[in-house]
Order: sequence, then structure tokens, then C-alpha cells
Amino acid sequence: MKKIALALMCVLHLFGLAQSAFADDQVLHQLSKDTDFVIYAPQLPKTDWKLDIPVPYPYKPGKKKITLTRFSYFDMSGSIYLMGVEQHKAYGYRFTQSITNIDIKNNTSSTKQKERTFTFDSRGELVTWDDVEARFESWATKEQNGGFLKWIQGDTYIEMSSVVLTKEQMIEVARSMKPVEH
Repeated sequence: MKKIALALMCVLHLFGLAQSAFADDQVLHQLSKDTDFVIYAPQLPKTDWKLDIPVPYPYKPGKKKITLTRFSYFDMSGSIYLMGVEQHKAYGYRFTQSITNIDIKNNTSSTKQKERTFTFDSRGELVTWDDVEARFESWATKEQNGGFLKWIQGDTYIEMSSVVLTKEQMIEVARSMKPVEH
């Protein structure tokens, strides 16, 4: 019953509330000036979400070029996490990966840093809209809504995750993603 009430509340938030601008709209516009890629944000009518930008943290406008960002969307009370959206360049994006090897027998561990170039992972169910091809992977415990939806829009890689929104709602949000003007 609790899951049904939570899902219903999220559907109402997603499709039934009056339209309003994000409180952090100016920060989003400023952030778009500081990235080395185009930022996309949902443009659905009738949404009233609270936007949080946990990456980069701390964000200091104009200080350095941002290569990766993550947005978290909550209901307006800030208590229900709706979805996360991670973005970076789709081509030529380099990142550092930590690889830890644990030797239980000798009770030792070692960690190496390895620089990698991003490549799109084509695992998951193919989902298309307009001229976009995306991949959807549900959570391992099929009891939860959502999962991961990833695609390339323009030259930006976008990955959305949610345990509240359904696959269909995530696709609807993805279809609405438009570039943030700076």
C-alpha cells in the first residue's frame, strides 16, 4: 500500500501540478556556461520539481571548466527523490577510474588509478524517440520502478536513474530534455 501511495504521489507530481520555474534556474544557466558540453534539462509542462546539483561540489561559478555534472530532482518538499541525471561529453571524455585488488589470503589490498576514455555501453533494451536511440536497464529487483536510461543527445552523454518513476515516465522526461541556454 505504501508503494502504491508513493507511486501515485509521484505520478501526480510528474503530470498533475501547475507549471513553475525551478528555483535554481539561474544556477543551471550559469553552470551551462562553465561546462565543456551542452547541458540538457527536462522541459515537461506541469512539473513542480526541486533541483539540486550535487556534482560539481562545491560549485563555484566561473572558476574552472566543468567536465561532468549530476542533477538530482526532488518533489517540492525535498523529501522524495524522483531521479538523477548525469551528463558529460559523449566523445573524448576522459576520466580516472580507481581499481582496487583485495588479497584476502594475505590480508592486503592495492589501489591503482587508471585513466580511461568514455565509450557508450550498449547494454539494455533499445528505446527510441525522434532520432534518439537510448538503452534502458531495469533494476535487478524487478519490484522497483525505473532503472537506468542512457543516451547521447547532440554531443552530450545523458544517464538518468530513478526508483520512483516508471520506465515510461523516464522516457517521457528524456523526450522533453532540451539544451539549457547560457
